[in-house]
Amino acid sequence: MFLAGICLFVTVTAHWILTVTRLFQAFVLYNDGSAPLSFYGDLSQLTKIVKTGFLAASLIVGDAMIIYRLWVIWNHSVWVIIFPSCTLLGLAVCCIGITYQFTKYTPGENVFLSQAGRWITSNCVFTICTNVYSTAMIAWKVWNTNRSARRFGGGSLLPILATFVESAALYTSWTIFFFASYQSHSNIQYPAVDIWCTASGISFMLINVRVGLGWAQQAHQNSSSGAHGPVISQQSGDEGRTESLFMRPLAVNITRVVDHDGGSDLETYKYSRQTPSDGLGSQCARAEALGPGFL
Repeated sequence: MFLAGICLFVTVTAHWILTVTRLFQAFVLYNDGSAPLSFYGDLSQLTKIVKTGFLAASLIVGDAMIIYRLWVIWNHSVWVIIFPSCTLLGLAVCCIGITYQFTKYTPGENVFLSQAGRWITSNCVFTICTNVYSTAMIAWKVWNTNRSARRFGGGSLLPILATFVESAALYTSWTIFFFASYQSHSNIQYPAVDIWCTASGISFMLINVRVGLGWAQQAHQNSSSGAHGPVISQQSGDEGRTESLFMRPLAVNITRVVDHDGGSDLETYKYSRQTPSDGLGSQCARAEALGPGFL
């Protein structure tokens, strides 16, 4: 996860630097700034090709990380990541195809009707499928875990669920916006594609920032605050998954009557007994004694 963050930082920063560089080239250097539209219309410019490569790398790393998070949340299940892995592979192929087609671009060619158009459309479809599928599966898993935790007195996991949904919604919404603007042959797609790389980086870092601020840790503490007893692991389901159940401690008061020559005295001892409510295991510790004759 740390290496992915470093890669995204490098690709997003390089993409932004190239965006600023192309701005100066268009309005200052290219024909003394007299033809900026001609410069931006030439997609075979070296800066444009390199910039597209950094954009492609950002999208691939961002989608790979959401698949990794899906894999971790689903207890390292390989079956659940087969579909997004295929869409990620398709995204990588489309990104290579787009970059290659830009090298073959001729000035004056319609970008919406060029050979790169099919690669761009497939690119958007693959990344949308990856993010929607992964987010839905993560949300479903967290929701079911939250229901199970609530039955045993645990805290709510909905803040964690909201973190994943907000992160994916930002990136998916911007991808749909770019896809719609491109399919409608609108020039809005140019600023949309320039911000697409940044949206991918922000979407990835939203979860890390939430954890760094302690919100996710607070949600985890709240989820475990309702149970302080021992942990019992049990097998559930056909796949043999192990679930941990926190058992609540029980306080047991023991009263005994001691007979003396002069009568009877009542001595009460209080024990704090950490034991599961269903009788599994026992751990008893003497906490304090009340009444005379304790020593």
